[in-house]
Amino acid sequence: KAEAVRATMSPPRLSLVLLLFPPCASAVRFLVLRHGQTDHNRDGIIQGSSDVSRLSDRGRTQAREVGAALARLGDVRVARTFLSPLARAQQTHEILLLDRPDLPTPTTLDGLREIDLGSWEGRAKAELRAEQPDVYAAWQCDPLAMVVDGRKPIVELWERARSAAWPTLRAVDTAAAEHDEGATLVVCHGSLGQALLCTALGLDATAWRRHPFPNCGMAEIDWPADAPRATRWRWRLPEEGCWQSGTAARALHLSRVGVRIEG
Repeated sequence: KAEAVRATMSPPRLSLVLLLFPPCASAVRFLVLRHGQTDHNRDGIIQGSSDVSRLSDRGRTQAREVGAALARLGDVRVARTFLSPLARAQQTHEILLLDRPDLPTPTTLDGLREIDLGSWEGRAKAELRAEQPDVYAAWQCDPLAMVVDGRKPIVELWERARSAAWPTLRAVDTAAAEHDEGATLVVCHGSLGQALLCTALGLDATAWRRHPFPNCGMAEIDWPADAPRATRWRWRLPEEGCWQSGTAARALHLSRVGVRIEG
């Protein structure tokens, strides 16, 4: 049917359709899920890669809702599962199993831990905003200038996603990618989820906060095994969004902020 529709289109219109909805044959599908709300999320405390916080009552409910949603999604068969080593992600996965006991045995990857924020971890956001207003402002909207303990945590996070997390997640045999329609579920964190999505699309760290993940928000990414970057993505939870092409996402980001687009 899609080929028949394309055959009736003029060249300019066909080019637009192919830009917005490129073919995704042999694509590996990734489902990147943030954990449920934690007590630190609720109380406005910075977590970073610390492992002190635990899911709140609301967070456990959110995780249960995700499990039920995954059970209803007829087009989603999870073939591989990867987890952050932090308890809040592990707890979320355990709750998913209540409705999706068929999920495969997970692999825990240290590269999927949340952003490393050093001395900020365990501190209240309100205190940091009052004590370090310039750094806190950079945390909100100037990622390249954000420095904590002499390090640039957002820049480091993007590099970890690009050089450590994605190579492992994508280490799937090409033949398996061509014949296995199952998805890879990644249960991780809000900032790390942003970094995974943006680096998959070829966007550098200046795309920080462009695609924020809510608690138990899940993005779906199509990334062909032989492609240098993802071809398309969409939000799947809490509500299903429209597919957006990687090319369009890069062009839009460039037009907004004039950033470098990575090859």
